[in-house]
Amino acid sequence: MGKYLMRFANNHALRITLLGFLVMLAACGRPGENGQASAKPTLERPIVPTASSTAEPGLVYLVSGGESPERMTSRVEDLITTLSTAAGNEFIVLVEISDSDLEQNAKVVIYLPPDPGLNDLVAQHPTVQFVAIGIQGLSDAHNLTRIGPDGMGADQVGFIAGVISAVVTPDWRVGAVSVLNSGEEHASNLAFQNGVKFYCGLCRQAYPPFHSYPLGVEASTSEIAAVQDAINLLSNLDVDTIFLSPELSAAASAEMLEGPGLSYIGGESPGDDLGEKWIATVRAAPELAIAEIWDRVRAGERGGTVPMPVIIEDINPDRLTPGREAWVKEILQDLIDGYIDTGVDPITGIAR
Repeated sequence: MGKYLMRFANNHALRITLLGFLVMLAACGRPGENGQASAKPTLERPIVPTASSTAEPGLVYLVSGGESPERMTSRVEDLITTLSTAAGNEFIVLVEISDSDLEQNAKVVIYLPPDPGLNDLVAQHPTVQFVAIGIQGLSDAHNLTRIGPDGMGADQVGFIAGVISAVVTPDWRVGAVSVLNSGEEHASNLAFQNGVKFYCGLCRQAYPPFHSYPLGVEASTSEIAAVQDAINLLSNLDVDTIFLSPELSAAASAEMLEGPGLSYIGGESPGDDLGEKWIATVRAAPELAIAEIWDRVRAGERGGTVPMPVIIEDINPDRLTPGREAWVKEILQDLIDGYIDTGVDPITGIAR
């Protein structure tokens, strides 16, 4: 009997032990049922950036009243097109601009002559940057940049053309043709004569026929017949090199300049390829000044007052050799820097 009781006790203890082990195993295998919350992953709402409104790029305008030579206007327009495209600005060319245009996100407005009343426009639209090219008589303002405040540089163009003609022409037999009744045209003619004298002084000839070179004549109009009459007059006075004013140079053609034995220097690139007849072009280059001040005015800053750049191009190296060209360019730089004066009012053409 005692043996059976001991076996029963041992079996009973084994069952209790086994039951306890199963309870523990069940508790470990079913988390969350013991009253404690199990850890669950939480989903965070993604942060989506909201679209911010960006101001449209400002508009850039070129306003040309038609008084400037066509080639000059085209060069200015081409440069501004390139600069505006690179900066992301829309570029618009107008003959005239309205107040509504200026009020609709205008950023930079560039004017070629004539003056549309810029002093008033600058005051009325203080957030717009204005650039005036070759327009004189304007007042200083925080939003106005002036390129060539004394006009298109016709006197400086004529002066340097005079120096070149004296350098390349034997016995100083040179003359100029400009258009009658234009202050700037007359300025280029008279300044040409001063440029010749700057180089050769009294310019006395070594052999006959003797004339008081340099000579200057004015064509009644820019029509071919009138210009040819003026050229023939100089040719009959034994002139070898003729300076054509900016207005006449822009219209110069092989038909207009058909006279034999004559060479030309122009105040603008000629309409035709004139080959050996053309010695060089001396012209105003406002596009260079625009490139210089572009970043400032586009950033809303005044570009100040910039002298009208004058350059020499279309050079015939057989006539204006590299050494002569370098020397003439030194004189040109002194002229632009104010160390040399043309002796002529650039607007009225009156000697001073």
